[in-house]
Amino acid sequence: MNNEIQVSIRGYVGTDGALYESEGKTPYCNFRVGSSSKRGAGESREPVTEWFTVKAYGELAQNCALSIQKGTPVLVRGRLETETYLTKEEPSQSRTVMVVRADSIGIEIGKGSAQYFRSPLPAEESATV
Repeated sequence: MNNEIQVSIRGYVGTDGALYESEGKTPYCNFRVGSSSKRGAGESREPVTEWFTVKAYGELAQNCALSIQKGTPVLVRGRLETETYLTKEEPSQSRTVMVVRADSIGIEIGKGSAQYFRSPLPAEESATV
């Protein structure tokens, strides 16, 4: 039994997808998603936006880099993880952030339309060369 935290997020992309590729490593794409809700009771309900960093790997990362732009409404499903990094301002200070390691990302077509293009299979790519 895995003790993973699976999450689903519906929101809007706050940054363009950035693809990172290094020789010998799996490519990844990251972007930020904001999801808003109202909290409180009665007249004192206040809008609150929670921001999430989303990371996708492999083919999903490459498709994200082509498809995800700031303002795109998305549905993201994945595993919630933490990442720790050192700050630029004070290198001795570390910060921990919550990251969604996505296994599925879709454009929310309830907010607009999308057109699907299937990625070529590896055998199709080599046949066209």
